[in-house]
Amino acid sequence: MWHKILGMFAVGVLGVFVWAQIPNPDTYIEAWIGDLQSLDPAWHYDTASATVIFNIYETLVFYDGEHVDKFVPMLATAWEVSEDGRVYTFTIREGVKFHEGGDLTPEDVVYSLRRAVLQDRSGGPIHMILEPLLDAYSIKELADKLGDEGVYQLVCEAIKLVDGKVVITLAYPFPPFLQILAGSWCSIIDMEWAIALGDWDGSANWRPWHDPKAEHSKLFNVANGTGPFKLERWVPGEYISLVRNENYWREPAKLARVVFKIVPEWGTRLAMFEAGDVDVIAVPRAYVSAMDPLVAAGKAKMYGPLPGAIAQTGFFNFRVAEGSPFMPKLGGVDKPDLLSDIHLRRAFNYAMDLDTYIREAWLGEAWPVGGPVIKGRLGHNPDQPIYPFDLEKAEQELRLAWGGEAWKQGFKVVITYNTGNVMRKFAAEMLEYYLEQFNEIRAKEGYTAPIDIEVQDLPWPTYLAMMDDKQLAVFFVGWLEDYAHPHNWVHPYMARTGAFAMTQNFDLVQDVSFEPVYATWLPAKTYATLQDLFDELIDMAKKEPNLAKAELLYFELNRLAVDYAINVAHIQLLTRRYEQPWVHGWYYNPAHPGTYCYTLWKG
Repeated sequence: MWHKILGMFAVGVLGVFVWAQIPNPDTYIEAWIGDLQSLDPAWHYDTASATVIFNIYETLVFYDGEHVDKFVPMLATAWEVSEDGRVYTFTIREGVKFHEGGDLTPEDVVYSLRRAVLQDRSGGPIHMILEPLLDAYSIKELADKLGDEGVYQLVCEAIKLVDGKVVITLAYPFPPFLQILAGSWCSIIDMEWAIALGDWDGSANWRPWHDPKAEHSKLFNVANGTGPFKLERWVPGEYISLVRNENYWREPAKLARVVFKIVPEWGTRLAMFEAGDVDVIAVPRAYVSAMDPLVAAGKAKMYGPLPGAIAQTGFFNFRVAEGSPFMPKLGGVDKPDLLSDIHLRRAFNYAMDLDTYIREAWLGEAWPVGGPVIKGRLGHNPDQPIYPFDLEKAEQELRLAWGGEAWKQGFKVVITYNTGNVMRKFAAEMLEYYLEQFNEIRAKEGYTAPIDIEVQDLPWPTYLAMMDDKQLAVFFVGWLEDYAHPHNWVHPYMARTGAFAMTQNFDLVQDVSFEPVYATWLPAKTYATLQDLFDELIDMAKKEPNLAKAELLYFELNRLAVDYAINVAHIQLLTRRYEQPWVHGWYYNPAHPGTYCYTLWKG
């Protein structure tokens, strides 16, 4: 355990000052449930990694305080946007040093963004840049059409230097683009440093660095940014520590060190907080009552409930990868596409008691949402029906699944969640409880092979890696909005290259008839696959300049997501933060992946 450095602070009580001790007065320590995935800005796509990265690295622009739609200069001192909304021109700040001593140049910016686009790892964040930049879903698909050299030339033309300024030209206007540039995936790295480590050399030969596994990324466990903190050490599964950048281009941070500890067990985190060994802990909703006495006694501060741009959702994989340890079974035989049956997915939805789940797991601080788009965003339809908790309908759907064979032969599905996440465990075990209840009815009818729902946890990095490899059958994951726009909901949940959808294999549903309900100007049409239908509507919506028409397209996408039961238990969360009384300077911006430590101090 980290040793304590004891400091002092004064507390005024009725005019009498009482001296108390502050553990580790210049070190901020936060206890997390799970570990980060990678330190490569272009590779990561989880909140733990992003939290570390946006404290080490910096972007061209940054969010202005609590605003999600206002920005302040960061590594760019100024920017201009053309009248047609397609060309962004940035003036790069001078006199900025990377942690390893290199000078920030406009060439570093161009290299960083080109590298990110060409790396474009599967399941990663770079689709957000690719779509408006090149009107493409992935670099690989583009290279299949244009060749590697053609793609390289296209990327160089879209991101280039003009008279010492960085010019980014989009394929079509996309208003949230500044929000995308403010994300940790657009962090600026030192070109010479990266190349010296064996990363992409800046040439047209980009393929060897395309779509690497996490550990194969040259920047997997090293970091060299311009931000307020520098990487000190990362011990996977235990902690990652950062130290103050004394040569920061702004005033150096007040904190000398930041430590993020990996502590999956709630009881251990609570004991560490009560002992003053940590300043902030992750508090699952199920354990909020344990914090109430500390808050009431002034031994902890609580912020919230705060309106969150975050959701928790269960996802169905329509075709689990061969060799997966979580392979679904029908009648005891491997059935990779078990969950491609719509009746089975609907049964899961009818067997989910959302009201109880929200009340018990989230203390009522969540809203059920019909379709991907959350409340407060264009395209959220408050009248979209949601599956009610109805065991009779769940039974009806189970009897229809796979032509009745799922009911007769029984089946097995493993529901997974990340270790330590008790709310996701609650949802998984609720589905297990209600679906396995039907075994009593089935037994009376002479069907003895069980409906077997198994709940299993996995460490966070393993969990995400297996999700990306399509090895999970039903899995619960949270989504923190990357930028405040409905596209950032329908894309991850429904698009071919979406963070979740790409693991779900929607193309298994074929010959799909589409009859518009809201976007009535669209013709009825049959699509080869469900994925083709989703992709076409998503593409229309993101490019539609008429907001009223765009909203109706998003209404259609929400409706289809519910009708085809692509998810289960999709809810929007409110959020809380608990910290020690001696921690100051935190503010809430829903676009931040986690704690931005530059503004913090203890005293």
